Amino acid sequence: MIRLLAFALLLVLNGNLLQSQSDKPKLIVGVVIDQMRFDHLYKYQDRFSNGGFKRLLREGFNYKNTHYNYIPTVTAAGHASIYSGTTPSVHGIIGNTWYDRSTKQTITNIGDTNELIVGTEDLNSYGASPGNLLTSTITDQLRMGSNFRAKVISVSLKDRGAILAGGHTANAAYWHDWKASPGYFVSSSYYMEELPDWVTKFNKLEKSDSYLTDSWSTLYPIDSYKMSAPDDNNYERAIAGKTSATFPYDYKSMRERFKELGAEFQLIWVTPAGNSLLTDFAIEAIKSEKLGADEITDFINISYSVPDAMGHTFGPQSVEFEDMILRLDRDIENLLKSLDATVGTGNYSLFLTSDHGSVPVASYLADNKLPAGIANIKQYGVALLSYLNAKYGTNQWIENFEGESIYLNRDLIKQKKLSLSTVQREVADFMISLDEVTGALSAADLQTHSYGYGMNQMLQNGYHSKRSGDVLLVFKPGYVQNLDPRITMQRIKGTTHGSGYAYDTHVPMLWFGKSIPKGQSLRKVSVTDIAPSIAQMLNIQYPSGTSGEPLIELFD
Repeated sequence: MIRLLAFALLLVLNGNLLQSQSDKPKLIVGVVIDQMRFDHLYKYQDRFSNGGFKRLLREGFNYKNTHYNYIPTVTAAGHASIYSGTTPSVHGIIGNTWYDRSTKQTITNIGDTNELIVGTEDLNSYGASPGNLLTSTITDQLRMGSNFRAKVISVSLKDRGAILAGGHTANAAYWHDWKASPGYFVSSSYYMEELPDWVTKFNKLEKSDSYLTDSWSTLYPIDSYKMSAPDDNNYERAIAGKTSATFPYDYKSMRERFKELGAEFQLIWVTPAGNSLLTDFAIEAIKSEKLGADEITDFINISYSVPDAMGHTFGPQSVEFEDMILRLDRDIENLLKSLDATVGTGNYSLFLTSDHGSVPVASYLADNKLPAGIANIKQYGVALLSYLNAKYGTNQWIENFEGESIYLNRDLIKQKKLSLSTVQREVADFMISLDEVTGALSAADLQTHSYGYGMNQMLQNGYHSKRSGDVLLVFKPGYVQNLDPRITMQRIKGTTHGSGYAYDTHVPMLWFGKSIPKGQSLRKVSVTDIAPSIAQMLNIQYPSGTSGEPLIELFD
């Protein structure tokens, strides 16, 4: 509080304090590592190179107590929150998917039937855009603040990782189309009618193909991976073309199996090669688009998707995940070296964070006598419907219940002349009676109460009145949601995320480069503080829905 008051006093004494910092970076680099927990920076640190994560830690500023402040902690919501400076309650991206009451269907966060995919070899009648994002982003504010002279480019393997970071006004967003041979980078008609020449030339190099001509073995002798479980264990999924989740991974034979499944180049998403491919593409984007080449600050967003795919497949305890992080460290080193050479050392500013963390594999937790379990959503739905049928008569009272959100049949409730808020609260009361459920809030309470701390506040920050369900749930720590009641604890393999617990909320936040001081802070901060901090660095307007605060240590 004292530091905040001092910072405010400085602003009062000199209204031009921040505006006097006219020497802005030529390029802002946003790096988001999908499903990277904070502890991963330290767990494998002894084997990091000096020029990757260690360089960022050594020469930059480290916020060691960075958390997400809402539920659910998923990719789309994470990227939207990082770049908009606010929570799903404001920006509206309440998940990777959500149930749409108007269409009675589950929709995706960036799906847009008014657009087409540009650059794919497959004919398509679907597309993608940032249309569901309700607020502006820091990248939008940079574009507007420069009278649209600043360039904003977003790249990722995932479409949502690229699109939501770029905001509404990005010059381009590119992602990896694994469905099209040979694994090209594509975009949307929202941004362009055809791919730029440099993207076409990059695609013609067919790097997805060349990266998958080799095999994957560990960087170091496999018995030296002491920070991971044994290579052969019961907590990992074996991917197509393999009978077990063990090294080595022969890409040639595995590709044949993936090809039979119509997804040959999806294989690169579960290998370290996917991170290298994206790094190559990002470096080419910086050079070809001449980002950071003049005095107008540009912005590139780089979202690494492989850690998420590998975490879901193998889990964070796996040798595969550890080896991938060690190789990603080298990709980060290559990126920094390229930025030094192309934009110039001291001419760019970079932040690195993650869109969410991950829970250890539930079966792994249970085997090690730690709290874990399964939240059987289907069984809960049956129990809830039975309760409602007994109370109000047999009918289809539930429209959608596939996770932590329950959507009730509001038309039916209205037809039966029942009070919606009363039914919502009764459902919440019933759900909290279930052993695995530790929290349940109705939409009525979320709209009429203000929760100041804990899981209730996180639910409220993730609740959007137009899009969220009638009741939001919280499950026990270590419990994972499952829609198949036949799944037992022993059959759970790979990790997941989405909760408000520390394993999902605690992520890295590193700052590096021009005007960034060296040091670290244990002050609890949120990823929603990133966008307003950049706005202060560049002297531009905050994104429209900003609820985060500038990170004052960066300006000390």
